[in-house]
Amino acid sequence: MKYLIVAVINAIYGILLFLTLKPDTPGVVLIIFIAGVLTILGLSGFFLWLWRILAREQTSQPSPAMKSWYQLAKGIDILLILGLLFRAFILQPFVVEGNSMETNFHNKEFLLVDRISYKFREPQRGDVIIFRFPRNQADDYIKRIIGLPGETVRIQASQVFINNQIIYEDYLQPMSQTLIGSDPANFLEKTLGSEEYFVMGDNRSNSSDSRDWGMVPKANLIGRAWLTVYPFQNFGLVQKAPFRLEYSSL
Repeated sequence: MKYLIVAVINAIYGILLFLTLKPDTPGVVLIIFIAGVLTILGLSGFFLWLWRILAREQTSQPSPAMKSWYQLAKGIDILLILGLLFRAFILQPFVVEGNSMETNFHNKEFLLVDRISYKFREPQRGDVIIFRFPRNQADDYIKRIIGLPGETVRIQASQVFINNQIIYEDYLQPMSQTLIGSDPANFLEKTLGSEEYFVMGDNRSNSSDSRDWGMVPKANLIGRAWLTVYPFQNFGLVQKAPFRLEYSSL
């Protein structure tokens, strides 16, 4: 009976992966491959079990073919379980949507997200983070951390201030302006709570971020962008952003 149960579970899971798959799912090709393997594995095991029943084998011992299939299925299932645990706790795929992080991250770029480092250290200014959108936690966003817990962030005259120090962000495009709305005269000042982060996109003129909808709670953080995987010409580790703080009289 255990052979039938393993076969049915694999087949059902593989078919469900096919049915729930969306074209914009991160790692869609890999998921199609996994779904195909599970479906074929499950169906082949079911037919082996069915052949044994129809042949009315007298022995209670499984055939060599059934034993070989079971060992293969068990090995693949263990690998998949380990892979799912790895994805849930260590590395997770993420696809950039939109151009709010241009020119450093691009639409449809495929990233791997480090989910484990924030369990051992606090997020840092300049980190590019993936988080659950505070207004709809079904959506994942990518932005850069600008303000840390307890700090006061002020945006005035297209400049960003952290505790009255101007932050110079060398990773932004030349002549980039950080505005509140469309009027350069608009002003914003926020003091962050003990577990809040002020985040903004690198494409300041085309980014919905903490200027519009507020802070990101620490509980919403998924992890930090760690590796650019695709397109291949951009492959490499995500580098820490260069920035500096200087006191200002403004």
